[in-house]
Amino acid sequence: MKKLLIVNSIAAAVLVFAGCTTQSQTQNNKVSNKTVEITGVRKTDLNAGSENLPVVEYHAPAPIPGKVKPFKKSFSDAPPMIPHSVKGMVPIKVGKNMCLNCHMPSTAKALGVTPMPADHFVDNFGGNKKAPKVAGSRYFCTTCHTPQAKVNSVVENKFESLKNW
Repeated sequence: MKKLLIVNSIAAAVLVFAGCTTQSQTQNNKVSNKTVEITGVRKTDLNAGSENLPVVEYHAPAPIPGKVKPFKKSFSDAPPMIPHSVKGMVPIKVGKNMCLNCHMPSTAKALGVTPMPADHFVDNFGGNKKAPKVAGSRYFCTTCHTPQAKVNSVVENKFESLKNW
């Protein structure tokens, strides 16, 4: 009786598996023959219109780090903008971050530049522990900090500063 039950269970499992495989293949064939329309806000190529973006050109010579006045922040917790040229400093790569040469707290004061705040040394993904080196989530500076430049807006900006609150 046990053997019969085991044989019947195995046979049922094989039939179910074979049926699922056939159904899966049929569904895949239906999907592959169907045209999928991508929807979203942007319905054109990602680079379409990029030729109309302003070219940021600094005065000659380019702003020297430590010698340029930073723009005022838009709101209190906004990341500060980079007041100098980043030519030759980007892209930031693992093991190569030129920003650290001047903005580490140990050297920033002597150079008269903005030091990285203490929160840049807290590992957000490792239990919020303080570390002696820059946290991995803060290593790629240009994720939040961008070079400042006076350019005309491509798109109207209706942002209102929170400083008036």
